[in-house]
Amino acid sequence: MNFDVADNLFDVAMAYCSENYPHEIAQAKSVSSETFESLSVESFLYEYCWAVYASGFKSDTVEAKMPFLTEIFFHFNVERIVSDRSVDSALDVINNRRKLKSFLDGCKAICGIGFEKFKLALRAKGVDGLEDLPGIGPITKFHLGKNIGLIDAAKPDIWLERAAARCTCSVDELVTYLSGKYRISKNTVDVVLWRYGADRKLEMV
Repeated sequence: MNFDVADNLFDVAMAYCSENYPHEIAQAKSVSSETFESLSVESFLYEYCWAVYASGFKSDTVEAKMPFLTEIFFHFNVERIVSDRSVDSALDVINNRRKLKSFLDGCKAICGIGFEKFKLALRAKGVDGLEDLPGIGPITKFHLGKNIGLIDAAKPDIWLERAAARCTCSVDELVTYLSGKYRISKNTVDVVLWRYGADRKLEMV
């Protein structure tokens, strides 16, 4: 790993995010294992919905649409979601039937076994258990897992991969190093580097 490049990249990225996205940094820093232990079904479904819809979409687009999806999905009341056909109006917000079906099928599965049993299964399986949910794959499982406090890790998406390549190392090596040096969670490192990359700033360093 080129440590000088890694240090410089993260210092610049953190300064940029601190100025422009302090709420995202604060949110990332607030997530811990306690987040998962106190997680409600409504909070989980919000993050699940976010992960499903954000995959392959611009995060700013999904962020702008989430208030409308939250209303349509009854503030993520799982019983109402699985029993009310009006949730099809989510297609008026984001016209992607595959994502809607994935989210609804996941809600039905969780409702069928009960959220507490679902959480117990996740404790046993870890982040890999999230792939049992429709719409969650080998990268999005890290996105969802870190957001709910199930795991402290980075999601190896295109922006983290590019940052790691710049530093001639793997994503895990880069995030582990920066997390240790700056004494912050891997999730926080992820958010800082992801946001910096997503805003097309990586090429400036």
